Amino acid sequence: MTASEEFQSARDDLAYMRGLVSGAGPMQATIGEAFFWAGLLYGGQCFVHWLQVQGLAPSGGVPALAIVWAPTVLFCGVLALIIWKDRKTKVTGAAARALAAVFQGAGLANLVMAFVFGYGAQRAEDFELWLYHPIVVCMFQGVAWFVAWSILRRPWLAIVAAGWFVATVGLGVVFGDIGAYLLILSATLILLMAVPGWVIWRGAKTAA
Repeated sequence: MTASEEFQSARDDLAYMRGLVSGAGPMQATIGEAFFWAGLLYGGQCFVHWLQVQGLAPSGGVPALAIVWAPTVLFCGVLALIIWKDRKTKVTGAAARALAAVFQGAGLANLVMAFVFGYGAQRAEDFELWLYHPIVVCMFQGVAWFVAWSILRRPWLAIVAAGWFVATVGLGVVFGDIGAYLLILSATLILLMAVPGWVIWRGAKTAA
């Protein structure tokens, strides 16, 4: 084996080991982009709901209906585009697979709990029961970001995880004060989902 071949083999081995431990790459760009749009759309929706509580936004008719459904419709469209754009992305490396699994698992758990709380609120005819669902979402996000920190050992991931847990407690403390609840939830989604999502998305793109 020539010196150039040995050098290329060493580079390939180094790239493989970095893939095992870092989890960086196209998968992180996909997750980051999805988080950015989810945090921005739903954080904005919560803020507009807060404006409704303050009497500063429409609370009836077509505008109110749009406030309820538009973010979900837009996010579904954006998510479909992201999945289509990144459909050929291959998740390689133990760390990358672990990160993908934990965030996908958190997302599935949130969907299941959305059904549980939605069904329970409808049967009990108590809308406040549904308001516990975002609290559970914050808790699952805290767990997912904590696992991400455990794998990658990047301090800012631990800060994001701690923020989600603080938000979980904060929402529980102000439960019943819908104005404070919506403001905390809006800030949480923007600061702890949209902003970290943008950081991961742009960082992965830059590294690529």
